[in-house]
Amino acid sequence: MAIVFFVALIFGTLDSKNTKTPSERAASLASTIACPQCSGQPVSESSAPIAQVIRAEIKEQVDQGLSDSEIRTTYIQRYGDWVNLNPSSKGFDSIVWIAPFLIIGIGLGGITLAYSRRKLATQGIELTKDEEEKVLAMRATFEDSDNSIRASEEQPIGE
Repeated sequence: MAIVFFVALIFGTLDSKNTKTPSERAASLASTIACPQCSGQPVSESSAPIAQVIRAEIKEQVDQGLSDSEIRTTYIQRYGDWVNLNPSSKGFDSIVWIAPFLIIGIGLGGITLAYSRRKLATQGIELTKDEEEKVLAMRATFEDSDNSIRASEEQPIGE
């Protein structure tokens, strides 16, 4: 049964074509073109009269067989680059596509660097036998002097 499922899945994937109906294409294009009257809102979501006209024009141009890029170019020439809601990947606009990955990469690099430095700071330094003996002798001297100070503090004044 599992084999039949996977074979059907493979054939279904291979057989599927990336073809859209004209109305699906028109709706897709309308969602990528900004309404000239509304700020940043696509014509597909706007109820402004100009947006209704543009949606009808897009449907008409799709029915005439124009490509998506030709239709977008028409509106870019008519209203300017700002009507294209999909930023291009050329020139200065490429920063829109690259910046999020750079920011994430720099952040992860900083976290990694901070963690590795913290890990190095918490690791102890290896001492030689001679150095260990010196440290133990210093501790013993410190403890002896600390004990004599405590003993003198415990004695009442005037005795």
